Amino acid sequence: MSRPVLGVVIFTVALVLVFVWIGEVITKISGEGERRPSVAITAGNITPEAGEAVFWGKGKCSTCHAVGSRGGSIRGPNQGETGPLGTAIGARAEERARERARAAGKPFTAAEYLVESLLDPGAYVVQGYKNEMPNPMRPPIKLKPEEVKAVILYLQSLGGTADVAAIKLPPGLEAAAKAVATADEWKPYLAGDPKKGEELFFNPESNAACGKCHAVNGKGGTVGPELTGVAGTRDARFIIESILESSKEIASGYEPILVITKDGRYVTGILKKEDANTVEVVDSQAETQRIPKGEIQQKAPQKTSLMPENFREILTVEEFHDLLAFLQTLK
Repeated sequence: MSRPVLGVVIFTVALVLVFVWIGEVITKISGEGERRPSVAITAGNITPEAGEAVFWGKGKCSTCHAVGSRGGSIRGPNQGETGPLGTAIGARAEERARERARAAGKPFTAAEYLVESLLDPGAYVVQGYKNEMPNPMRPPIKLKPEEVKAVILYLQSLGGTADVAAIKLPPGLEAAAKAVATADEWKPYLAGDPKKGEELFFNPESNAACGKCHAVNGKGGTVGPELTGVAGTRDARFIIESILESSKEIASGYEPILVITKDGRYVTGILKKEDANTVEVVDSQAETQRIPKGEIQQKAPQKTSLMPENFREILTVEEFHDLLAFLQTLK
């Protein structure tokens, strides 16, 4: 092989190796790859690493919870050291267990608190947050008992000591979960066309025009919650209720406020930023209103969502099911 050809070969191989290395770095940064176990979790391989993979993957925990600077940070407490009490959840669970013991009038271990937090999330809601966490054993998440244990083991390892022996799940949990999953299975009576639903969602001239306020995969507005993975954590009935009765449960971080200025202006929208001098409100048209505090006469939270509640009147039955079919693809 001639020297020039050999040089080209060496350069090509080196370039490929660089791209492979970059790909691995990006994979590690994004949390994919090693966070996903190559085999199903069983009673014999419940580890913090397996729980970490479920937390960031199938369990969809990061939709609402962050660990440090990674993950969701609005709807649920940060599970890292930047969370409540200034400690990671593995250590924080000890204090939460004491709080639960005082409230319940019976002993509570840290592991019991973590079990309750996953399987009965509404039993104790951290101050400043809403009772909006779904039970991860119900559809559409449907974690198995072994996966729940693994997630708890991962949470224990964040600032504490992982102890699988301390994790006691309620007896008969798997059978009960299967019964609930079967009972929760529900399908709309029309299948709907996801392609037509996508057009309804993003077309600003359609009767739905959801994309004016909601984003999917980086496309759309930011007035309302991101919907990229909504069907991964919420079932069809919850999605339907959110469309038809949008004020019944308003997502954290998207509660509307009303600002009345001294010159008689009324501004309704989502509070996006507030400092010592200015209040920033994003209105239903996605316009940011910056209002000096010196001009504000009154600022009050509102119980009515900015999202219209007349979709049952403006959408046909077929259009509604097309829209629902599209939303159900967002897993």
